[in-house]
Amino acid sequence: MARKFRQVNEGFDYVFEAPTVDGQVVRLKEWAATNQTIVPLVRAGVGAEKIEWGLPAGMPENVKLDRDIPDGMGDTTIQMEWRRINTFLDPNGNLRNLPKWKQEMNWVQILEGLHYNEADILTSVKDGKLLEVYPKLEKLMKPLGIEDYNKPVKKKTTRKKKDATTD
Repeated sequence: MARKFRQVNEGFDYVFEAPTVDGQVVRLKEWAATNQTIVPLVRAGVGAEKIEWGLPAGMPENVKLDRDIPDGMGDTTIQMEWRRINTFLDPNGNLRNLPKWKQEMNWVQILEGLHYNEADILTSVKDGKLLEVYPKLEKLMKPLGIEDYNKPVKKKTTRKKKDATTD
């Protein structure tokens, strides 16, 4: 039975509770069957869809997010705002006719209405860095048929060499 989630982060938490990759894929597909935003969100977030958002990278400096709000208590959600978010995805849309500052103001309004977890997720989707927020998602790429995506940069660990001159 497919479950519905108010927020995207709640859905991803549910997906990654499954102990196996196959179970996670099944849960993600079940969730996507009830929420039309998940497939384009994941594809854009991992870089499988090359989208020119027309926005600067990262979270805008002037965004004021209330980080004390519990899950499910945001003014709106990504799913409810999807039509407005989609205007940033259309290269020929009317939003592109607006000045850059007005486009950025619209983006800030969307982010400020979302719960802070969803605002962080949407920012990572815009930047194509969803795999940095959900690294477990990378194991699902091949089973989902996504071959070309933004592979996260592995952090190099350096070992400290012991000082040979210890007494």
